[in-house]
Amino acid sequence: MGVHEVVFVFGHQHVQEVLCKNGALTTRRPNWMYIPNKISKGKGILWSNGDTWKALQDVLKSAQGDSRVVTSLQRYLAAEYDVFQSHVKDTSSAYDLEFLIRQTSFNFLSAFLVGKRYSYNDPAMIEIRDRLAELGDSTASANLENYLPFLASFERTKFQKAADNHEIIFNRFREIMREKRNTPKDPPTDFLQFYLSNYEQEGSKNDISESDLLQTLIDMYCAGKDNLLLSTKWILMALVKYPEVQSKCRSEIHQVIGRGQRVQSQDRSRTPYTVATIKEIQRLYSPVTFTVFHYPEKDIQVGGYDIPKDTIMMIECKAPCQDKQFWKDPENFNPDRFIGLDGEQKLPQGCFMPYGAGPRYCIGKYVADMFMYSLVANIIQNFKITTKHPEQPLSFENAFTWSPMPTGISRKASGPILKCLQFGRPRKPGYTNKPFDFLPCCDEFSA
Repeated sequence: MGVHEVVFVFGHQHVQEVLCKNGALTTRRPNWMYIPNKISKGKGILWSNGDTWKALQDVLKSAQGDSRVVTSLQRYLAAEYDVFQSHVKDTSSAYDLEFLIRQTSFNFLSAFLVGKRYSYNDPAMIEIRDRLAELGDSTASANLENYLPFLASFERTKFQKAADNHEIIFNRFREIMREKRNTPKDPPTDFLQFYLSNYEQEGSKNDISESDLLQTLIDMYCAGKDNLLLSTKWILMALVKYPEVQSKCRSEIHQVIGRGQRVQSQDRSRTPYTVATIKEIQRLYSPVTFTVFHYPEKDIQVGGYDIPKDTIMMIECKAPCQDKQFWKDPENFNPDRFIGLDGEQKLPQGCFMPYGAGPRYCIGKYVADMFMYSLVANIIQNFKITTKHPEQPLSFENAFTWSPMPTGISRKASGPILKCLQFGRPRKPGYTNKPFDFLPCCDEFSA
């Protein structure tokens, strides 16, 4: 592809060989490619290699497992859901559901990464959110300039804007880091403070520079914001398509937790069917189609084929999740298949991979699972999700990024209609990101 050798990897056996069997040899990223080289300069969790990547992964994993950080995140999630629900129940105006979920996920990421929550019309948040969105689009690995660098000469304005956005965001995060250094919090309640409190003095020893840390914040925002949005949308849409499953989840939540008490992330172990439902939706409708590029540091063999060192590898994530060798009737939606299983840990490696597989899996999986369970379970607890047009079948067609096609969804409980949401409009003031035309909407909420 262009000036690079690229291999596409499909099927469980081949994926397992690349990510698991040869995982130690395929963790590298081709950070010399045009966009990561020019913008992120090979820094951060996404594009770094060697000891730097391993050190960043260790810090992120430790922060997500720290009880103090998790407790703080639970408080943020509770507050965020209250705001989400208040917008839904506000009968005075209509809201774009995509906007609400996008704001909720952005604030959750902000809470985890830098310990901040923003109001939906906060100018500082709007600027950072929109610049991150533009930066994410401009620096995606699928951009042709990565394969045909000469094309960049025809789009200098685009890449100059990406560089400008990157510099502004980078400097803003540097200011936040400076604030945290000047006002240390003990115990730490977010990733950045966790690093400053536990690792900064060892930074030179564990190969993490300030630039790597700040770029990691950008990477986590850019990778997480759309995946959280798309995953949540897929879950809501599947709950509409399978109302009996939705009803069973609601019954479980009401029986175990009740109706007046908010669902917390620690309730996962008490609601196995709800967790299994989310996993089954991830198996069938995960938004991730291909992993980020992998790059073998030595010659390897996959499926009997020799893959030379330094070949760019694009690994498809969908087929292993529907392989008949591991899944009975894989095309059918059946949450019960996950009951009694501890997710991917008790399944063969590489056959359930909403977050990738092998050593370089998506390190944000822990907080992502926390967010999706908490938000979706609270919605199920308080609302019934139905379609506004039951006579029209839901479309589960998808785009390259595995996103739902447009449809109308309504959310009802046992009372009068509270409000009507028109998906894609109206936009909140200051929300300049382009509409997500092929995602579902919730048109009616009632309680």
